[in-house]
Amino acid sequence: MALIDDQIAALEEAIAMGAKKITFHSGGTRREVEYHSLKDMREALSSLKSNQSGGSRMILAALD
Repeated sequence: MALIDDQIAALEEAIAMGAKKITFHSGGTRREVEYHSLKDMREALSSLKSNQSGGSRMILAALD
């Protein structure tokens, strides 16, 4: 669950700062995600919060 909490915190911070690129570090793994729009970021945040609370599941993928 800590990973989801970290992702939520990073997304909320990025949205507040107006950034569209986020880097996550977890268990020695580095993952970088760049969103196309604020709308995409808010949808990802909503999905993560839903997963955190046990709601419906959605898989998020970043494609280059």
